[in-house]
Amino acid sequence: MSFRRKILYYGLLLLLTLLVGEGMARIAYYAAYGPGEGGGGLAGAAGSSLAAPERPAKPWQIRHPFYGYTRNLPYHDFNAMPPRQGRGDTVVIGLLGGSVAKDVRPFFQRELNRRFVANDLPRQPIVLELAVAGQKQPQQAVMVAKALLLGGEFDFIVNLDGHNEITGSALLAAEQGVFPFYHYYWNSQVDLTTEELALIGNIRILRREQGRLAAVGERSPLRWSALFGLVNRWRQERVAAEIIQRNRELTAAESAYSLEKYGPRKEGAAGEALPAAARVWYRGSLTLARLAELAGAEYYHFLQPSQYLPGSKRLTPQELARAYQPEGRHGPFIVAGYPLLRQFNEDLRKDVVNYFDLTGIFAGRRETLYRDDCCHLNRRGNELLAAEMARRLEPALRRRAARPARETVSALAAARRPALSDALLIDAEFRVYLADNGRRLRYVREDCAAADVEARFFLHLTPRAAADLPPGRQEHGFDNRDFGFGEVGGFLWRGQCRVEIRLPDYPIAYLRTGQYAAGGGEVWAADFDFLE
Repeated sequence: MSFRRKILYYGLLLLLTLLVGEGMARIAYYAAYGPGEGGGGLAGAAGSSLAAPERPAKPWQIRHPFYGYTRNLPYHDFNAMPPRQGRGDTVVIGLLGGSVAKDVRPFFQRELNRRFVANDLPRQPIVLELAVAGQKQPQQAVMVAKALLLGGEFDFIVNLDGHNEITGSALLAAEQGVFPFYHYYWNSQVDLTTEELALIGNIRILRREQGRLAAVGERSPLRWSALFGLVNRWRQERVAAEIIQRNRELTAAESAYSLEKYGPRKEGAAGEALPAAARVWYRGSLTLARLAELAGAEYYHFLQPSQYLPGSKRLTPQELARAYQPEGRHGPFIVAGYPLLRQFNEDLRKDVVNYFDLTGIFAGRRETLYRDDCCHLNRRGNELLAAEMARRLEPALRRRAARPARETVSALAAARRPALSDALLIDAEFRVYLADNGRRLRYVREDCAAADVEARFFLHLTPRAAADLPPGRQEHGFDNRDFGFGEVGGFLWRGQCRVEIRLPDYPIAYLRTGQYAAGGGEVWAADFDFLE
């Protein structure tokens, strides 16, 4: 047989083999997957959709290394660095607690302002918002200890709490199996353990391989081959089976006990959570009182009211419809837990704590004060609560505000790093100072009226390095930090207007600031060159 005939013979034999193999593959593909084009696509491949566990989103909160979580605001009073330093013209009041304390803060500030003006007291009250929604002991004690260690100074530390200590601790233990003295949202902060992260990473790699195989099956020149499609389909199913197995392992890891997620195990009867929560609340108050004493401050503790306490208020029809669910998540715990808190009333007073039980302040009220079935008050309720707190504090506030500022404000003063004196940068309608060791600008105007701060302020900063500008501002050549007086917590007190603005971290070469006129143009403007 000639060489050419041999080539033709073996070529035909190979072609016949491929045709037989393709035919057998088509029969096998049809038997396994039904009629189709014989391509490599994996329509409807098995696999779990679970790629990562879903967690409740709480965009207002961020994790904190010491007290679990905090407000997602860089200038919140407990997030500011360094903490506020005491001044000779202020009375600094730190207000602790949960969302009820947070809601009452502006009303408390206004009530104190009114009382200070009525008594012609020479120092300005400043109520710092240290409260965070869901906060409960021992978070308050940890927060104050950290603030004092960093050099913060207070004249008064005020704690308005009780509800979260009972419901938060009990709900963590009863509903989520979390150690009751971790903070309220612990599960949503500890999203994934190390094992779960590794499994999720593995699942994502497998899904990427699954997608690659599907794309090869759809785009390959051999996509019409049943033999190629059979092999490709088999490979995809192997990957899909791996994904299912990893998802099962992930589900098991999520449901398994984890010290990282749930904290130390607490064996014993479920009813032990409430008495333990009451004891921690009591010890937390003692700790705060001692910390305040160390800092040269006075501590006041208020037990907040609740609509679920028998006899605390005659509820209106609106409150019964919107703000009262005795069999809901909060009511049973309050009814069972508040008496456990109140049993420490006399102990707290014997321990020389300025403690006041405010659970009965609405007993004689007939108007609607509660706005939801948890604990929160409407505007009128907040006004009444703030007025009662201010009334209890007023004798001590008058005593503290009337006397001159102390040279040594606390036992911790010797350990505090001294702040640099404020530097006057601009002397215009507002004097602008560089304060807080160069971290803030302070705007001050004497003989000031409300009309003087209605116009919006502009603040344009030119950094030394253009790369420090935010991407959206690089074409303009400066950073825009315009602000409204009320938006950033400005104070108008006894004819003086004052507001502070935190500066960005990058080095500044030049600033221009002033106020815009209502009809266009500028009320006043001035600049300062840091490079001169």
